[in-house]
Amino acid sequence: MLERLPEKNHRVLCSVVRDYIQTAHPVGSVRVTKKYRLGMSPAAVRNILADLEEMGFLEQPYTSSGRVPTDRAFRYYVDMALEARPLKRSDREMIQEAYQFVAPDVGEILQETSRILSQVSRYPSVVSAPRVSHHIFERIDLVRLDGSRILMILISQGGVVHNRILGSETQWSQKELSRAAEYLSNLMKGMTLSEVKKKILEELRLEKDQYERILYRIFNGGRKFLEEDAADVYIDGQSHILQYPEFSEDIEKLKGLWEAFEEKHLLLHLLDKAMEVEGTRVYIGAENEVGSMEACSLVATPYCRDGTPLGTIGVIGPKRMDYSRVIPIVQYTARVVGNKLQEIGA
Repeated sequence: MLERLPEKNHRVLCSVVRDYIQTAHPVGSVRVTKKYRLGMSPAAVRNILADLEEMGFLEQPYTSSGRVPTDRAFRYYVDMALEARPLKRSDREMIQEAYQFVAPDVGEILQETSRILSQVSRYPSVVSAPRVSHHIFERIDLVRLDGSRILMILISQGGVVHNRILGSETQWSQKELSRAAEYLSNLMKGMTLSEVKKKILEELRLEKDQYERILYRIFNGGRKFLEEDAADVYIDGQSHILQYPEFSEDIEKLKGLWEAFEEKHLLLHLLDKAMEVEGTRVYIGAENEVGSMEACSLVATPYCRDGTPLGTIGVIGPKRMDYSRVIPIVQYTARVVGNKLQEIGA
């Protein structure tokens, strides 16, 4: 956590950051003095700018130009000076209305979340789907395939279906599989898969009947779901990034960001990281831990069911992102999508 700067330095630095967010141009002492009425002479501001550069908050791209904020400056601004603007009524209504005609399906809701978040924020959006271990399951079906293979179908309350083919040394009849599936469905209904795992272990310690081997085989299949437990990532609005000269005029930065969009596992790592802490996280530049996103910022917040985080939504943009506008949009959308998923029992 950065310490607060002396008042004059604080005001000058925040003025430079705000101006750069608006214009994307280097900021000089004369402009800061005239535009922000800091009560200081251009010479005094110039000295403070030099001090801030020495402290790593500013850098000067060209000798004759003004200065631009570094990652350190944006971090200071977000932590020490940011005042989130109230969400506009029109934005709230647009977000709410987006879900009116969406099917009660987890995938459809998250896809629409990605679309509306990008549309309202005017930045690319990313949404991670709930992990399998967070799904509340409705029932399990077991279908006998050829030979000794069994098709296991897990269905969650939100309509998400997971399939896995299990091998077995024993050729079970369809009647036996159906009876085992009914037993397990009654056992697991309303539980998450992680809770089901614990429950079946308890049952296996107690049950010594003909279904033990079937249950053990199915439990192992469920455990593999947990081990793989990869979430989908929904992305929308990638073209919005071309509005910003940092990317439209720098092909290397643009290529790097597009690589991140293609490598979804990198985005998923960041979104999972944001879900580990309560509230909204802002990752600036190198904080993203993804080389291709060092020119970007990510604003992300978890969406929850009954207070339990299920996944993360966020927007990606240049480091001079309009944080005071974006953060309330992301937070409000997270609340809405969490409520929608809770309504369908996801």
